[in-house]
Amino acid sequence: MSRVRHIENQFYDKFLELAHEVALCAEVFDDIAHNYPAHKARIPEVKDYEIKCDAIMRETLNLLENSFITPFDREDINLLVRELDHIADGMDNAAARFDLYDIDAMRPEAVQMADLILQATKELEELFAHFENFKKDPVVREKMHTVGTIEDEGDTVSRHGLANIFREYNDAIEVLKWKSLIDTMESTVDSCKGVANVVRSVLMKNA
Repeated sequence: MSRVRHIENQFYDKFLELAHEVALCAEVFDDIAHNYPAHKARIPEVKDYEIKCDAIMRETLNLLENSFITPFDREDINLLVRELDHIADGMDNAAARFDLYDIDAMRPEAVQMADLILQATKELEELFAHFENFKKDPVVREKMHTVGTIEDEGDTVSRHGLANIFREYNDAIEVLKWKSLIDTMESTVDSCKGVANVVRSVLMKNA
């Protein structure tokens, strides 16, 4: 293997490693949402994954800083790993609010949003398993478009969820709690699309 190829492979390995940890974090987050409050004790696991993702992001950025050769634009590599890390940050923020806001039971819209986050992160993990050959591998474009569709569904779930919250609660504090949670989870789904958008930029620049 040439030195150039070895360096490029290091970046692709890091993208996949980060995407894998984000997907594992989403599995825990989704389990908490589906089994709340019984699985409330798993909330610290989300923080553990968020810390792992931060570490992988830093490692990738250090590699970027110290590498003369990169597989594509430095700006896009920087954006890619930061957007992936934002997904883990979003799940950590939402999970922390479950505890902070003393949530008694999970709303169905929150469970739906957790499902969408899990679906999107699984799609991204598969995308990055094929990303090394992004110029030729159709799976990259397929997964990129699927994540966009999931994000559109997230917008719909969020809007309906907020409408239900405003309609069902008379207590302003409860409204604020759930609006904050749904907004945070929607932003997390948006971050998944953010990753797909960076991938789209890479494809366009290297067409």
